[in-house]
Parts: sequence; structure tokens; C-alpha cells
Amino acid sequence: MNLRIFDTTDDLVRAAARTIQQRVDDGARVIALSGGTTPKPLYEMLGRPPYRDHLAMEPITWVIVDERFVPIEDPQSNAGMIQKTLFADGVPAAHRFLRFRTELADPEAAAAAFNEEWRVLGIEQLDIALLGMGDDGHTASLFPGTPVLDIDDRVSAAVYVPKVNMWRVTLTKHVLREAKLRMVLAAGANKRPVLQQVRDGADLPIALVTRGEIETWWFIDRAAAPET
Repeated sequence: MNLRIFDTTDDLVRAAARTIQQRVDDGARVIALSGGTTPKPLYEMLGRPPYRDHLAMEPITWVIVDERFVPIEDPQSNAGMIQKTLFADGVPAAHRFLRFRTELADPEAAAAAFNEEWRVLGIEQLDIALLGMGDDGHTASLFPGTPVLDIDDRVSAAVYVPKVNMWRVTLTKHVLREAKLRMVLAAGANKRPVLQQVRDGADLPIALVTRGEIETWWFIDRAAAPET
């Protein structure tokens, strides 16, 4: 594992912001964003000067990693959180934001519409996939034991997650694995056990998305760091 351990979450966020800016400077144009509490301050930072002004000069497509099937106004909406942070001052003219249209009739329709918009936009591959990790080892809406883990013929899919009693829509495993870079953000002592499991070879969703000969950087704070 390519672990980058930081003393504080603030240090982690600043390092992640610098990495994203550097990758954009090197040509990254399609960036996938996860929800959750850890990336929220990162999006706030990227949505303010100087990062906002710098990123606004490049044609970036921001893609949401997954979504709870709730209205965008709902506090649980990942897209809603991103709009209030990264796009607090509006979406820059050169940028696009591809989200799941939860205002459609059902999760399957939202996934189908997302897949079509991905095709129309001509997206071939993610340059960066910014990922989180639950204390059960899930990432995006790829939860242990759910059938969406076996889908490899679509960009995104709908999935009912019994653990949270909710429908979700998510990028599929192969899309995340095919990204040029995966940045996993994990903070807090509750993430230490699952990080240790990943390090020990457990077949958790986050491991299935990140292991192998693919570039993955783990940004973690000291509290989450597994034992050496």
C-alpha cells in the first residue's frame, strides 16, 4: 500500500488539494468525487481562491462517484454537498458536473441516464477517482456482498443496500479500477481496523478497487494508520 500518513486531517486535506492541482496541471481533466465527511473540507478548499481560480482555467469534468437515492436538496445528497462546497460560487464556465439525476422516476432510470450522459460527453476514463472508505470496507456504494460488485458491463448501476435500507447509484468497480489514479482519503481511529484488513489481503470492496498493478495513493491521518 502506498500510504501517505499525516499528523492531522488538515494536513491530509491540504496535501490532497495540492495533488489534485498538480495532476490537473499535468493534464487531468476527468475527476470523480466521493461524498462523506472527510472530503468535505477538501471541496471547500478547492472551491475557494487560489485553487478555484487556478482550476477554473482548465476544462474539467467533475463526476460524482455515487449517490444516495434522495433529492439533491436532501442533507444526505452527495451532489448537494458538492454543490455547496466545491461549487459554492457556481460551476466555472469551463467545468461540467456529471451527477446522478435522482429526480428521475427510479434508481435504474437514474443509472441509465448517467451512463448515456457519460457516453455523450465522450468520457473514456477517469483521470482521478477520489474515494472514501467505510468501516465495513465499502467504497462508493460498493458494499460487501452486494451484487453490484459483479457488474462490469456498465459505467454505473443502481443497487439496493440492505445494511442502510436504501437504494443507491454508483460507479462500478471496473470504472474505478481503470482510473489513472485512485486517491483514498481515510481519517480517524475507526478506519484503522479496516486499513489493517486491507493491508493483510482481505477481499473487501475497497481492496478490490485498489489492489494490483494500478496507481493508488492512500491519504490517511495518524489515527487511522495501521500498525507497522
